[in-house]
Amino acid sequence: MNELQKLGTAALTIVVFLSVASFFLAMLLGPALFFLTPAGSGFGRESVRPPILVFLLFGFDAPFTLNTGVFFLLLWSIFAVCFIAAWRLRESFHRVVSKAFSQPFKQVFNNWLFIMPIIASMLLAAVDLIIMVQDLFAVPTGGIPIPQTDTARFELFLSLSYASIIEEVGFRLTPIGTFLLAQLLLIQSQKNMGNVSLKQRIQLFLASFLYPDKAKRMVGSKNVSVNGIKDGISAGEWLMLLFTSLAFGAAHFVSSIGWEVGKITSTFLQGFVFGVVYLAYGVQAPILLHWFFNYYFYSYELGARYLSSSFDVSSIEIYTLRLGRILLIVFAALILQRIWTRRKLASTKTSATTPQSP
Repeated sequence: MNELQKLGTAALTIVVFLSVASFFLAMLLGPALFFLTPAGSGFGRESVRPPILVFLLFGFDAPFTLNTGVFFLLLWSIFAVCFIAAWRLRESFHRVVSKAFSQPFKQVFNNWLFIMPIIASMLLAAVDLIIMVQDLFAVPTGGIPIPQTDTARFELFLSLSYASIIEEVGFRLTPIGTFLLAQLLLIQSQKNMGNVSLKQRIQLFLASFLYPDKAKRMVGSKNVSVNGIKDGISAGEWLMLLFTSLAFGAAHFVSSIGWEVGKITSTFLQGFVFGVVYLAYGVQAPILLHWFFNYYFYSYELGARYLSSSFDVSSIEIYTLRLGRILLIVFAALILQRIWTRRKLASTKTSATTPQSP
């Protein structure tokens, strides 16, 4: 690793640490808002019957009611478990950081928590770019109506938090996980892996939904951790990603909560990225990426309103957008450089193999 690469890695590591610290602060803001403010604690005493989304657009209301404060605490606990999983899998966060300056840069992709701020900011910048382009052509995106009362604000916060989980269950975990399980069972039978214990079958079943890449390794199939994104995701999985992302975009358009036709394209892109990180890192990755768009920014907005004006969401949004735009430019430059290098190499090989005239 040369000096320029070390400098870039150091800068990126600092950015990641700052972003992860802001994630953890946002996690603390949630319970503080719900249980330490009059508006939050007042809303927390109400009841809710959560809708359940099982498979794409198939959903129903739960046959029970929950106290809103308890319900939020359950959702928050799921987010906390996801952060713990993101820290530990595939390679622990602290281990990736410790090797950042001695190993190739691509090793940082071994931990979702390290790579999450990078992917999240780039995706936010890409979504912002799509909306700006659509606005130029008068394609409306719409938006959720701005809540005007304390109850409406906390109701939205609870709804956004819940959507980060239930939409990932409905649009990623159940459809893609079911497809993957069927695919892996077929591979298993083709390899004549008949002597599989009940425990191993249960492990494969659970891994197919919760940690797809590990499930692939269990049956000796190509996977992202070994073969990369391009070769580690099968053609059928790519089709499922396209299908579920289209359904995800369409569902937001027909939800009748303020979104318009322009929402389909930006949500399609988000859903596609959510699906890719699900296959690469496990279910905690899309839930936390969804959390970033739903819970993260709104927790700071409510924090500035109900706790302290120092929780200024606008500065966080500007910082994240600028970071995302810079990273998109760097990413595009790296892709162009790789294309140019490959073409130059191919041209050199062609020249070397062309017979010279006497």
